[in-house]
Amino acid sequence: MGIILSSPNIWKSYEWNTPIIYFTKMKKVIGISLIIAMLYVIVNICIDRVPNNYKIINANLQKIRFKGKTYDNYYLLTFDVVYCNYTYEFLKVPYPPGRNGSIDSLCFIKVLDKNGDDMTNKFSQDSIQRNKERSLYVIYPKHSDSIVIEAEVEKSVKNIINKINCNIDGNRMFRIETGRILKLRHTKMIPASLQVEFNGRKITSKVENRLSTVYYAFD
Repeated sequence: MGIILSSPNIWKSYEWNTPIIYFTKMKKVIGISLIIAMLYVIVNICIDRVPNNYKIINANLQKIRFKGKTYDNYYLLTFDVVYCNYTYEFLKVPYPPGRNGSIDSLCFIKVLDKNGDDMTNKFSQDSIQRNKERSLYVIYPKHSDSIVIEAEVEKSVKNIINKINCNIDGNRMFRIETGRILKLRHTKMIPASLQVEFNGRKITSKVENRLSTVYYAFD
């Protein structure tokens, strides 16, 4: 019985086909990798996780004065919040976080003096002359750091409550991160505590009467 030898043409064909098969597989792998990379980029650019609501967890009332200005007896009201009810949206929209408003209905905001007497109605509208074409930005010294916040002059505490519950501030969406500047009319009463009540829960905090100087950030 004779030995059958492989044809030289078969080996030559195998030698040529091996790199072709290898490069074909590599092209498929590279193509799939590029598609995955493109999808990853599209998802990161076009899809965003955004909070629809916010929950107020604390409120701060701080006495302030404007450096270089004659304005007197002003207080800055700010809220600490956590955002909630996150959803994924296609294309990042230019809305502030929590655009659907507070998750709780706000019942009242009260300012009490040291005797526990309500003095909320002592805070009322006053005229700070400012450019209506832009918001007022102030550098607010909070704790050991200074932060730049946007602030708006408010007519009254009741006006703030209505804006939070309606989620409307004039012709635009209400922004909880914007500070609210209130004028305290002439009175012998001194603010001592701040109460914020919702349906089923209440927040109480101490009023900071130690004067903090704020600055116009971009003047």
